[in-house]
Amino acid sequence: MPWIRRRARAARKPEERLADLEFLAVVKASLESYAPGVTEGAVLKGNSLSSPHGWAVGVTPPHHGGGHHYDLVAMPDVSLQPDVPCFMDCVVAMSGDPRHAADMWVETAGACLLELLDPRGQFADHVSPDHERGVPGQHSIMSGAVGLGFDTDENRRMQSALLDLNILHRVANTFAADLESPFFNGVKVFYGGRPGAMEAEIRVNGERHEAASAAMAQLNLPEPKVFTAVRSYALLLPEPDDGGEPDDLSAHPERTDGLRDGRP
Repeated sequence: MPWIRRRARAARKPEERLADLEFLAVVKASLESYAPGVTEGAVLKGNSLSSPHGWAVGVTPPHHGGGHHYDLVAMPDVSLQPDVPCFMDCVVAMSGDPRHAADMWVETAGACLLELLDPRGQFADHVSPDHERGVPGQHSIMSGAVGLGFDTDENRRMQSALLDLNILHRVANTFAADLESPFFNGVKVFYGGRPGAMEAEIRVNGERHEAASAAMAQLNLPEPKVFTAVRSYALLLPEPDDGGEPDDLSAHPERTDGLRDGRP
């Protein structure tokens, strides 16, 4: 990979976790591939990728998961001090390839970040609270579903299932009271594993939400025939008190394009 210089005599073992800044270099390359020009002028320093336009992405110390696990925090506007609004997410390089983990973050949580910065429906959908896919009281920025697994057809089938089940709308009552940020709350939907050992999980602001995860597990999710993992992400913004109308999904058809398939 041209964005990470390595010497042959110091080759990294496949199971070894990248250093924070190395992984952010991979995230930067993935962001640039996904949205050309977006990382222009952005610098890597310490444990963050910072843009001259005010947004930043950082890696935080992992508090759960194994050696392929990366916890990421996205900050749309670092000038809002002292408490910079941010949202959390985590990704796992299940294939052993950190680029797969970076791509999955970019095309879900990263897509929501890009859409928040430039809200034109280019990277994610805008869903109003009263829409059939909406979350009551929230304007939602929703990514598509991204799949990673042994079989491309199974990836696609699970991606479609995750979208068709309209999960956030159907389980919204289980987590709505825990949307505490006045700016935005990040919600991840994950479904993955091998046949007979699938995990359904919803994380709110980086933390596993037990009630929402349990409700999701009751939605009759199909099982893949081989190992498959699918995820999506949403930023939930409290509806303005002045009755203003955010963009409605009618102007932005459901996104099923740009979904990435991979093989562990």
